[in-house]
Amino acid sequence: MFQSSRTAALGICMAVGGLAGGVHSAVGREGIWKALGIFSVGVLGVLIVVSYFVHRTDR
Repeated sequence: MFQSSRTAALGICMAVGGLAGGVHSAVGREGIWKALGIFSVGVLGVLIVVSYFVHRTDR
């Protein structure tokens, strides 16, 4: 499904931004739902990157 290196780059950006942003908003006490929403973007980015590399090793 995720075969393009551009998708991997997008996943890396989502992972870094989402995880760092989620932690930052949790520490800044901006609300638990906002922090979880941003953090979930980071988790989705990690899943995209893992999926990309698992698919690459299958080739």
